[in-house]
Amino acid sequence: MRLWNSPSIAGKLTRMNVMVSGTALLCAYFAFLGYDLFTLRQDLIGSLSTEAAIVGANSVTALIFDDQQAAESTLSAMRQSPQIEWAVVLRPDGARFAQYSRDKSLKPAMRDSLRPGERWGYWIRGRNILLGRRIEFEGKELGSVYLLAETSGLLHSALQFGLLSAVILLLCFAIALLVTSATRNLVTAPLTGLAETAQIVSRDRDYSVRAEMPRSSDELALLVSSFNEMLEQIQERERALQHSRSILEQRVQERTAELTAANKELEAFSYSVAHDLRGPLQHISNIAFLLQATMQETRPQDRELIGKLFEGSQKMAALIDDLLNLSRATSTPLHRAEVDLSEMAGEILHNLQAEEHGRCVRCTIAAGARAVADEGLLHVVLQNLLGNAWKYTSKVEDAAIEFGLRLEQGGTVYFVRDNGAGFDPAYADRLFRPFQRLHSQSEFPGTGVGLTTAFRIIARHGGKIWAESKPGEGATFFFTLSGDGTSS
Repeated sequence: MRLWNSPSIAGKLTRMNVMVSGTALLCAYFAFLGYDLFTLRQDLIGSLSTEAAIVGANSVTALIFDDQQAAESTLSAMRQSPQIEWAVVLRPDGARFAQYSRDKSLKPAMRDSLRPGERWGYWIRGRNILLGRRIEFEGKELGSVYLLAETSGLLHSALQFGLLSAVILLLCFAIALLVTSATRNLVTAPLTGLAETAQIVSRDRDYSVRAEMPRSSDELALLVSSFNEMLEQIQERERALQHSRSILEQRVQERTAELTAANKELEAFSYSVAHDLRGPLQHISNIAFLLQATMQETRPQDRELIGKLFEGSQKMAALIDDLLNLSRATSTPLHRAEVDLSEMAGEILHNLQAEEHGRCVRCTIAAGARAVADEGLLHVVLQNLLGNAWKYTSKVEDAAIEFGLRLEQGGTVYFVRDNGAGFDPAYADRLFRPFQRLHSQSEFPGTGVGLTTAFRIIARHGGKIWAESKPGEGATFFFTLSGDGTSS
């Protein structure tokens, strides 16, 4: 049973051969058995026809001279034929002339007879055969004779033949099974070796193994040879790929080291320049402030120049602050902690309101906005986003700023929305590039660095930032944060 249910090729070949051989042998068995039954029946019919002819020839004189006793004496010779159940001689008009019955209590029943013009014929009656034959003399019909024979002997002979054939069939089936078992390895051995080699290659990624070549030169040998050639090609490509990968990794490491060193030098240079500029710029700003406060009797054009000097120093200070924030956004290590973004947004908007007492802005802040992030860097993000919203709503009568969040399948999305000037969405890809602005300096002042800083901080936190807007309909900035972000 284990071999019969085996999913292996050997088991399948055995099952296939058993089914094919068994089907062929059974078909041959039933064909020979049917042929034997047909032959035995035809022999019996031929024997009955011969006996009927003999009986008819011996009954000619009795029919001519109407000697019934002689006819019955002729029929009594049927006792020598054990298969004959009864015999009847009929006159030409169908009247019964003489009869014989092996069983005296059995009366012959004539349900079938020869049709006009028929010289002889037979009929199957269950297990019996009824045969009729005309009795003729010198071309004249004298009557007819009918013999009923039982076929038990025929069935007995067929049964003997069937038993003998069954024994031969089983013997042939056993021989076929033994031959199949002995020769299946010629087919299954190469396939099994091929399957084992493929399994090793798939499991261990070892392309150096090879399947054993069969001794034959048939399709199996061609299959194994092609498989080994394929492994050889894969192995060569694997070597070439590994060599290319090693060279590429080495180049990547070299370029990464160069870029890292260059970035550090650039960050150090930017920080040093911005930091060194702050001191002199502060002096210029202080002098301009003092000049504005003390020189009341100066000419108007002098006061205008002093005002421009003071305004320029303030813009320069804002630019230095933005550059320092941009430098810290990429170089400062991340210190993650739970941050209350709602409270942080409220403080920023409160400070913006304190700087401009005359403005009235509707501020909406969603409660419970929390995240695990670097508090200092995230403050820079909100300062830039909320500061932009405050700036770009300065020319709107009913200004509104909203900080909120929404839950999506990927996590929490935070947003800052305003009803200010907005921008053309066709240029949205320029928002997060350094020094790229969508509004003129005279319309809305700024450095063009704040959104770039926000973009880099969000990226370091493993999130993303994007914006949606239409001109004159305000803008909405969305951003996400991930707890898996690492410092770079």
